[in-house]
Amino acid sequence: MRTRMLAWSISALILGASCSGPMPGIGPRPSSPVTASTVLTPDRGSLVFSDDFNDSNGGWSRDSTADFNASFIGGAYVVVARNYVDHEIAVPYVDPKDQLSVAVTATQSLGSPALAGFGVGCVRGLTDPTVHYTFVVMVGGTWNLYRHDERTGAPSPHTLLKQGTSPKKPSAISLTVELICATLADGVTTRLAMYVNSTQVADIADPVKDLPRLGWLGSLVVRGDDPGPTTVTATHYEERDLQYP
Repeated sequence: MRTRMLAWSISALILGASCSGPMPGIGPRPSSPVTASTVLTPDRGSLVFSDDFNDSNGGWSRDSTADFNASFIGGAYVVVARNYVDHEIAVPYVDPKDQLSVAVTATQSLGSPALAGFGVGCVRGLTDPTVHYTFVVMVGGTWNLYRHDERTGAPSPHTLLKQGTSPKKPSAISLTVELICATLADGVTTRLAMYVNSTQVADIADPVKDLPRLGWLGSLVVRGDDPGPTTVTATHYEERDLQYP
């Protein structure tokens, strides 16, 4: 089995870009953090960032390499990926959350390899060493969740935590993929819930000792596979703070 690797495609990170804040005259709402027993829903949380990709200068990567090309076409964010690699694209919003929901709506080109796909991720820590979770739904109709631990002495840099069959698969029809990363009060255990078109496919707990203290940041993930290429066209992305339902 080949090891799934990550390739960062990082644009300039803009603190507070497109952030939604409290309405004038309304005080902060009481928090209600996710616990191990909280009943989760895909729309839980206070919306803190959303983007329909209408602004090509919104801060998303427009890099171009042998394996990756990103551009804005027709009011959408279009990523072309080649070869066997996950491209984890940084989001132009930096406000770490201990409990974060990340979702993207996108389509995928016809004829893409069966193991190509797209999804979302959570990364804890602005710089190395970092811990990443990536949830990707693939063209062949399966999904998987990886933990990537880049810290010195980590037992395994790439760990497959869960996989399964998706109720829907990427195609020319829009698909919404969502990942909840909610670190619990112990500061060690992160609850991870995954959704495809609002249908929950898994809900697990993953303990990681000595997590970076900085909270979770979101990312957009595009998975390439041989022989490629594959094209993902994203039309909506959003993040929610789960501590404020």
